[in-house]
Amino acid sequence: MDIADFPALKSLTQTQMDNLRSAWEDRMLSAGEDLIHRGEEGGEIYFLLEGELEVYLPQGGREIEVALLRAPAVVGEIELLTGLTRTASVRAKTDAKLVAIPQEGVEARVEDGDTAVLKMMFAISRMVAARLVALTEKFMEIEANSGGARSDELRAFRAKLFSEWTFDQSP
Repeated sequence: MDIADFPALKSLTQTQMDNLRSAWEDRMLSAGEDLIHRGEEGGEIYFLLEGELEVYLPQGGREIEVALLRAPAVVGEIELLTGLTRTASVRAKTDAKLVAIPQEGVEARVEDGDTAVLKMMFAISRMVAARLVALTEKFMEIEANSGGARSDELRAFRAKLFSEWTFDQSP
């Protein structure tokens, strides 16, 4: 796959793609090679062009698989959007071809009003929002089917989660 065909970048003009190309570096990973470690600061967002990546959470000496990503996919978007450290670990399941864009380059281009990066960020934000919608629907289904066993705990968690989605920063 060519990066210009990547869903988050399809709306860019040729000039915008050329400007964005100056900010990225091509990366190749061999099967089994680590890309991201949970809890670390990464500083890059990755576009998976070819291959598969395993997303997992290390927990108590074992790994809990979160997702298997196939190209095209984005990795590192949560850190880019939130400034948090890496929320999961990622390794190549197969040989993989990626494009890496440094976070400081993205942030500087956003500050400059670079249309290409703004379009890219908008597309990535929509992808994350779609995941959140699916997660919310699943959460509500689990809460409804909990039979009271943990419904109070789930309701309290949902209330906390939704209250943290507001822009109100008062105590």
